[in-house]
Amino acid sequence: MVILTIPIGATSAPRCNVVVVAARERLTARRAMSASARWFTAFRAAAALVLAVLVVVSAHRWRAERQSFDDGDSVEPSSRTQITSTVFVAKPELVWRAPVALDVAEQSIHESSNARDDAGATSADGSVETARELETASASVGERDATAATTTSNATTTATATAKSDEPCALHLFRHVSKTGGTTVRFWFDRQTVLGEWEYPIPYGASREEWEALKTAWTDAARAYVNGTRAVPPRTLVEVRGHYPNSWNAQNFANVVFEDVLAMKEEFADSCSVTTSYLVRKPVDQYASYYAYYVHDGMEEEIKKEQAGESTKNVWGRSLHEWAATKQDMQTRELLWEECVHHLRAPTYEKNDKWTKDCITVSDEKWARVEALVGQFDVVGTTERFNEFLHVVGKIAGVRDLRYVFSNTGTNVDKVDKEALEVTIKNVTTRDAALYAYADAALNSAIEHHFGSLQTFRRVVDSYEAATVKHGTRHYIGGKPDFTPKYKWVKAEDAKLQDVPTVQLPMWVMPDGGGQAKAYMVQEKVVLVEREKAKAIRTCIKGCSFD
Repeated sequence: MVILTIPIGATSAPRCNVVVVAARERLTARRAMSASARWFTAFRAAAALVLAVLVVVSAHRWRAERQSFDDGDSVEPSSRTQITSTVFVAKPELVWRAPVALDVAEQSIHESSNARDDAGATSADGSVETARELETASASVGERDATAATTTSNATTTATATAKSDEPCALHLFRHVSKTGGTTVRFWFDRQTVLGEWEYPIPYGASREEWEALKTAWTDAARAYVNGTRAVPPRTLVEVRGHYPNSWNAQNFANVVFEDVLAMKEEFADSCSVTTSYLVRKPVDQYASYYAYYVHDGMEEEIKKEQAGESTKNVWGRSLHEWAATKQDMQTRELLWEECVHHLRAPTYEKNDKWTKDCITVSDEKWARVEALVGQFDVVGTTERFNEFLHVVGKIAGVRDLRYVFSNTGTNVDKVDKEALEVTIKNVTTRDAALYAYADAALNSAIEHHFGSLQTFRRVVDSYEAATVKHGTRHYIGGKPDFTPKYKWVKAEDAKLQDVPTVQLPMWVMPDGGGQAKAYMVQEKVVLVEREKAKAIRTCIKGCSFD
């Protein structure tokens, strides 16, 4: 309260006005200062709250990314624009999981000035970042923290998810035909297991019992995930080839295994990704590679024996051309796996030749079955366009890391006169040639369906290939890893001797999740272990070809 004393007289009115005005100005100023202080205090509190939230989110995201690529201290937390620089990633069709190399499933790409924006800019390491990627990158990792529960009875560590996964349940089956790039696919599958992303549980030559066990386990796990009683979806890779250690799955591929997969695809059409793929190679290249890998050494040995007078027989023939002219449509026949498919690897002129012309010829009836079969694969590609094939498989199956190293690259194949060989096999590869033409066109259709534009897709693949690194004799297609996978496969006996706990990943449906090693001529049981805990075990059985 302000008390004014005003003297009576002629001069009192002006003095009164001055004092009153001054008092009012001081009161207004104090009120304004009080309001400003209140607003400033409120702003500081709000800013502190926002900062705290950002710190918590950043810390969680840092842990999630470390868990995703996991190599202890070797992987630095990535910024929003760096998520795709570590690996070329692909987007699953059903559930969005990670930033994608090129996301055009939701909108078509027009070859105009906008195409460049859709394709994105290429970063220093060759990865592609689209505008949509950068906008959604901060939400890409999701809930991926996991805890470890150790079972003391068998020293097995099982990773268990803290919340239901945002990944789709998935099963991808690859049909492998000899000398078409299948071994490279196999090593790529192995890498997915040591990254902790997938299981790859049965051998490429699986028995009926092995296939039935996997089919039942995966179906049960997928149903449990869909019903909400399983937190982590099954994610399984399967290769079917036959030959070793069992040929049942190849012999019964069309009438049993593939039919089972199609039934699974139908049952889980709205909830899981069940997909299939198959590779075809240009006939002259496949014959040259087949000869170099399976025939050349045996033929050369027999020729030397003849020249030395030690033998009068040559069951392989005396030249590549003599051998090749007797082997009709090798890729088509191996896909069908008819009763005389073993003729492909058998000596041409072995005694008591039991191979009949009807057996080794692809009749019109057999060809009709081939056409019906290949038309049901989700992806049919060619070896010559392997990188494009891999990108499409990665997208439809949800495999994120598309990098690989070439496998089974021999030297004898470089000595083959392919121009002359092409003339030799022209009349015995008519079905294979038709199959190859179909595969090339089918791959184009798959690219357009899943990516929208062949031209824009090709730019993505060009960026991927430009990141390739040559190190010694190896070519790291898509770039050399800048981190080491968390896991590796070792012999179970070695893990036991070194007291190293084995690991079972939460997406597995089989107890050994990828323990098949017979393709690597290892007959003993193998187990998955953490590399950090298994430094004393120097021998890596599988999953290390990319190191």
